[in-house]
Amino acid sequence: MNEMLSPRQMMILVLLFMVGTTILVVPSALANEAKQNAWLLEVIGTGSGMFFLWLYMLIFKRNSEKSLYQMNEQLFGRWMGKGISMIIICTLLITCAQVLYYIGSFITTQIMPDTPLQAIHVLFIIAVMIGVNFGIANLARTAEIFFPWIILLFVVFILLIIPEIKPGQLLPISELKGMSLIRGALQVVNYSYLPLFITFAAFNSVVVWKPQIGKAYVYGGLLSGLMLMILVVVSTTVLGPANTETQIYPTYVLARKINVGNFLQRIEVIVAFLWFVFVYFKLTLYFYAMIVGFGQVFQLPNQGKVLIFPLGMIVTVLSLVIYPNFVYKSKWDSSTWTSEALILGLVYPLILLMMCIWKNRKGA
Repeated sequence: MNEMLSPRQMMILVLLFMVGTTILVVPSALANEAKQNAWLLEVIGTGSGMFFLWLYMLIFKRNSEKSLYQMNEQLFGRWMGKGISMIIICTLLITCAQVLYYIGSFITTQIMPDTPLQAIHVLFIIAVMIGVNFGIANLARTAEIFFPWIILLFVVFILLIIPEIKPGQLLPISELKGMSLIRGALQVVNYSYLPLFITFAAFNSVVVWKPQIGKAYVYGGLLSGLMLMILVVVSTTVLGPANTETQIYPTYVLARKINVGNFLQRIEVIVAFLWFVFVYFKLTLYFYAMIVGFGQVFQLPNQGKVLIFPLGMIVTVLSLVIYPNFVYKSKWDSSTWTSEALILGLVYPLILLMMCIWKNRKGA
């Protein structure tokens, strides 16, 4: 079986991963920082994200046919490399629990309030474990099947909400303060771009970095930024800056505004379906990166797939206690996650790149 990813598969996986949990929460975060100018922050964040994609590709190309965990052992030595890899694996474990919490929280507060949170988490993690068990190549093929439907539903959603748009909600333009600009751009980069490195580096060994793959990688980042910018603009112009800022899931609330001739309405299930698909692939890629890490660090057979079930159960239990309350979650997302993402998505890759350059010069 061919386990190598094609350029199209790479683009789709990058797009699905980057939009992921961002599709429902980022519009409110950006509106909180810049009100009617939230879309400008998305543009700036997407532009800044191109630097991170370029940085990651440099590292991936220099370490072709090696996963992140193999890079660590080669560049830092066996034991120090394994120690760094275990820190990343533990981070991925916590991140999986957080993403699973987002799914359960959304469903129980917006769609099925009487359904036990535990049942939702168990059902979703079972689907994730099945996806990881089939491997990254099959996961990429599944993403290819879903991709046309995702784009179709997204376009239909935007077309149906156009009659509710009030362009005046975007005025005045360019009233941005310096710190709001920095914080807003960081929100975009933190959620969409920085987590890419530790996730996609885990299966770098099945990617042949030809020019087409590099272009697909960048196109995935640009398309995700375009989709999110459209959502931010539509949220601001339909709900208004103040309402967008106060909503937990503004995009879902936005879908409730659709009303075509008093006949076609309450089709927010479109947004729910889109989000389920995006989050499924994001969580599955996180989980896959964690399983590969355990398999390579402890030299387990079949890339550590024997651990899929026990780790899935650990993630499920952890997701129930990861956030004690909503205030804790908001504080974590706004402060702790920012620092953690910058370390894993900027500082750590820069150290890896410098170690690669130093090793190459030393070898020469």
